[in-house]
Amino acid sequence: MVPLMPVTPYNYGFPSLGSSEQSWRTQNFSDAGRRSEAVRMVCERLTRRLGFQKQSMQNQVEHIQALWESFMRRYNDPKQAMEVLCGQLLNTQRSWREKVWAQFLKPLRPVQQVNHPLRDVCLFWLIWGELGNLRFCPELLCFLFTAACELCDSSSEIALEEASEGSFLEEVVKPIYHVMVTETFDLRDGRPPVFKFGQAPATARACNYDDWNELFWDPWRLKRALRTKTGPVTSTARMTSSRYYRFIDTCHDSVDIWRKLTEVDWTESLRKHKTHLEFHSHLPLLIGNYRIFLLHTVAFCSLCCFWVGNLGRLQGLGVHLWRDHGWLIQASLGLLAPAWMLLYQIGFQALTPCLARRNRLRGLLQLICIDLLPVISFVALVWQHAQPEGVSQRFRYIPWLKVPTFDVLLVIHVFFSVFILILALGPRSDNLYRWKFYPTMSRPDCIPSGAFWLLTVALWSFFASSGTRYCSQAMLRIWDMYDSIGLPLPYLLGVLTTMVIVPTVLVFFSTLCFFLTFSISLVGSAVGAYRLGGVRLMCTRRGMGLTYLPETIVGRLLHLPPHPSRETGLWERFSWWRRMSDRELEAFVDVWNKLLQELRGRDLVCDRELEFLSFRSTQEAFQGHVPRLFQALSLRATLPANGEARRRIVSLARSVQMDPLPKAKVMDMPTLSVLIPHYSETIRYSKKDLFSDGVSNDLLRFLIKYYRDEFRNFIERLEANDLAFGSHGLEAALCEWASLRMQTLWRTVDGICGAYAHALEILSQYQAPEQHGTKAAVRQRLQVVVAMQQYAKFADPTGPGFSPQELQAVEAMFTSFGEFLSIAYIQEQVVDGEKRFYSCLIDASCEQIPIEGFEDVYARRAKYRVELPGFPILGHGKSDNQNCAMIFTRGEVLQMIDANQDAYFEASLFLPSALQEFCGPEKTLKGRPGIVGFREHIFSAVGLLGRLAADSEFTFGTMIQRTLDWPLNSRFHYGHPDLMDKLQVVQQGGVSKATRGLNLSEDIFAGLDLSLRGGWTVYKEYFHVGKGRDMGFMSVLSFYAKVSMGNAEQALTRQWMRLGLHLELSQLLGIFYSHIGFYMNQCLVNRATKAFCFAAVLFALAGEAQESFSHLAVEMISSYFGYFYLLFVLASMLPFVFETMLEEGGLAALWSLGSSLVALSPVFSAFQSKLMSHFFETTLHYGGAQYIPTGRGLATQREAFLKSFRCFAPSHMYDALEVVLFLAFTVPVDYGALDYSPGSWFFHGTFNTDV
Repeated sequence: MVPLMPVTPYNYGFPSLGSSEQSWRTQNFSDAGRRSEAVRMVCERLTRRLGFQKQSMQNQVEHIQALWESFMRRYNDPKQAMEVLCGQLLNTQRSWREKVWAQFLKPLRPVQQVNHPLRDVCLFWLIWGELGNLRFCPELLCFLFTAACELCDSSSEIALEEASEGSFLEEVVKPIYHVMVTETFDLRDGRPPVFKFGQAPATARACNYDDWNELFWDPWRLKRALRTKTGPVTSTARMTSSRYYRFIDTCHDSVDIWRKLTEVDWTESLRKHKTHLEFHSHLPLLIGNYRIFLLHTVAFCSLCCFWVGNLGRLQGLGVHLWRDHGWLIQASLGLLAPAWMLLYQIGFQALTPCLARRNRLRGLLQLICIDLLPVISFVALVWQHAQPEGVSQRFRYIPWLKVPTFDVLLVIHVFFSVFILILALGPRSDNLYRWKFYPTMSRPDCIPSGAFWLLTVALWSFFASSGTRYCSQAMLRIWDMYDSIGLPLPYLLGVLTTMVIVPTVLVFFSTLCFFLTFSISLVGSAVGAYRLGGVRLMCTRRGMGLTYLPETIVGRLLHLPPHPSRETGLWERFSWWRRMSDRELEAFVDVWNKLLQELRGRDLVCDRELEFLSFRSTQEAFQGHVPRLFQALSLRATLPANGEARRRIVSLARSVQMDPLPKAKVMDMPTLSVLIPHYSETIRYSKKDLFSDGVSNDLLRFLIKYYRDEFRNFIERLEANDLAFGSHGLEAALCEWASLRMQTLWRTVDGICGAYAHALEILSQYQAPEQHGTKAAVRQRLQVVVAMQQYAKFADPTGPGFSPQELQAVEAMFTSFGEFLSIAYIQEQVVDGEKRFYSCLIDASCEQIPIEGFEDVYARRAKYRVELPGFPILGHGKSDNQNCAMIFTRGEVLQMIDANQDAYFEASLFLPSALQEFCGPEKTLKGRPGIVGFREHIFSAVGLLGRLAADSEFTFGTMIQRTLDWPLNSRFHYGHPDLMDKLQVVQQGGVSKATRGLNLSEDIFAGLDLSLRGGWTVYKEYFHVGKGRDMGFMSVLSFYAKVSMGNAEQALTRQWMRLGLHLELSQLLGIFYSHIGFYMNQCLVNRATKAFCFAAVLFALAGEAQESFSHLAVEMISSYFGYFYLLFVLASMLPFVFETMLEEGGLAALWSLGSSLVALSPVFSAFQSKLMSHFFETTLHYGGAQYIPTGRGLATQREAFLKSFRCFAPSHMYDALEVVLFLAFTVPVDYGALDYSPGSWFFHGTFNTDV
């Protein structure tokens, strides 16, 4: 533990808390030791002054030192590096201080600010490190930081007063946390908090992190909210109620704000500050995305009007109707925009309880005076048309224009309708709340996304036009038959018309998503062909033409320092090994052989292939003895036999030729922290997992059979190492071999620590040959943190969660990867009768504590132990676990990796280039992206359903992600391999959200908040990691159920409402249909199916009275709805086929298509679609979203029929029985040539019924 220094304003020549800018400028920080000492001194003074925890301070000292050194690698001047770090870290706070703090302080006197970057950085991280769950409220952090700055800026005038250790946590953080946790949880002595609402969602009025955070966006709301029981300092101070005073009135000046935070009654101050109601219904979805529904409504009604008029002229249908009421139908189109604006304005005000009265009045005035103008003109138009013939001439004509009044009103109505429609389709104001602080979104170029949607709408218009044509024709025939029969039943006419319109509307609204998929397939393939290398991609995917690879790797990846080049003659230039210098050839040979050794270590190649593909020595390479793979006439047969080994070599050849590829060196790259959350995932297989009674179990037998060639290579490797069968070493090796082929934490950590570290070491070895200790340099730049939430329970021999097997697996990880690995965990302990919670960190240097009664079982003593304000797991677990581990990350860049992923050596060579994406020239955050996304390789294509799930994930991670990035500009964050700028995400509340239920899909909110705060994401394809997916029937469908529930909850959030209101229309369409709109589309498909069935039954029964009605059913089915289900099947398969054709060739695409059809992939897609629609719609109406632990192991057990029926009865079986019952009534109807329509029902996941 670092000893406390005496309280002295100046020590060792380092500046005090309130020292001037000149004092900061005069310090000398050229030496790393002086920089470290300066950080430690400043943090110690702040800790004594403000009452932070000592261990939290020591943790942040190490953190700040690492960040400063990271920036020092790009800026030679230490002061400039710290100033840039400070500018990026406090970018949000400085804006907030100017807009909110200055107004909040009035009429108090602010303290003159002191420019002290080092102190500000230290103060920010010290406060941030102790907030616990309060870190999800970034503007609350700004408030506390700014108040502390006011105190520190005045410390030169005020005597220093020491605060007791932990007083900040006890007196400020815990009271605020207590208010937040009691909002939705019941606190019980000795037990974790219990959610008040059980399985139901929290009430719409319950506040969450976003509501409390947005209280600090408006200075006037904040002034009224903060209350204290302490008496005022002036006689003019006002009481907010019979017992409370405004907090600001109790302060003499801005310095008093920090001092008197302990007097604030946070329970009274933070209650009833709801800014957005998460109301479970379709209303938030309709309000936030009203422009999309308005666009569909206008398009549908316009097409119907066009076809009604056109059919009347061409076929003589509905002539009487169009002659008498055609103008009225066309004029009523102008009422669509006012109707949606009325719904939007009322709904927005209903869902926004914090909206000020003046803003509500402004919205209503805009609605009445502007948005409803077409209604007024329409009423005037109808009134004018209804005037009798003998009305006065002055009403029928405008005297000075000699033009009929009706014509003038018609022109005015058309103008108002078009004008309001354009206004309605445009984005709303960025700050509808009129708050002083409201982050503004960045505005990307809309031309590419606009052109993309023109293509999509052009494709969609053919189908949409034909659908509305048949709908209009059916309606006109119904009306004509009704007139000809003369039935005095107007309600029957309304029912029949509705039965025609409803299925058509549902199909019309749902098919745009299908055509979006077609456009993504076309545009994504074109963009992918350009990004992946163009024409050269055709060669590299076959392993041909790799003679360019050595020179490309040296020139684009290794970035060697200047060195003598080799002089060659004309003949020598035809051979690549003669064109390369000695240093370049040596570097490439070393990198290539390292790759082959990595493949051999994973048992992907055998010893013979290793010898065949390797360079024997650099000297022989100089003489032209190179592997056949790099000779001019090399063929595909020269690649290894193992498919994974071939893929990895081809992937390296493809990635190295992509443009743009940032030029980067290891010594200059930002520091990286990889964060891996872990709860109950398998760490490493043990003997008990693979053997039963001394005999291999089903899992091991399956792995040996499925990975037959790799197991043969494994045995060959063991025999070469003289490892006899039956020994302990064989069992350990077999456990590791099995762990590296399943979705285990061991595989993830082995990939990250092994591949990343080895790649960076070999790069730095050749990029900086003068640098000694490349391993130490890599350790400074790479950190792996496993957020193992349950470690304390694993290590407690008295608790039910005690697991010697897990502890041994953890120790094995420290033994193998201890140079880079740290483990963060949550510990609970009873202190003075009160249960306290701590966020702890251990690494390989921590002391081992033997567990009594168990041999070779150890726990570790924590290196850092930071107390939390209370029980931290208030959400669904993962986001809170990440939040607790975040304080132990050292890197400037974060990578979020799940415990079912892998990394590869050849891909890790691109890691410096990936990190270079964040190295912008700006001192603020405007010049660098917040998130950089990358593709994934799905390695879990095991079994039929595992392959289907892998194909779906492969398509999403490549084709769809690529198109979302460009041209749609609609990509957010999806976890997995994404790199995140930590300096940006800490200013928006962290890497995820943690409100129970509402933030079930926690990862995507990092991208949502980043976009809403003016940041952006990019997507690159030169770097990738491995990813495992679910492989069993129940686990795959459970995953889609969880994702559907998460998207339903997203639709209710303020983030989605603000995106829907503020984005440009072209960007909004891309974001909507690639996220919540996709799941809504599944609901529309399901509803369209049932509506079509009911319409078919109704018309079939009506045909008993009038045969023409049954003809209508036949025509609608044969001409329209059959193609609808064909579109569904194509949309589920086309992107995967196009991406496979792009990366592997046409034959591979045809083989994948054929195998998918044979495996009934469309049937499974339809079943999956029905499941998603059920859970999305149910959660949207009733809430109750819950995390579903799917488990990612092999499906080696059969599910009982009764269990399966109970699981899928509400979502599938009941609707299927209804459909069968409906179709039973339509059996006598002759559907003519429509032979494939019964099959389309089967594809929809119900039953295969002959009609």
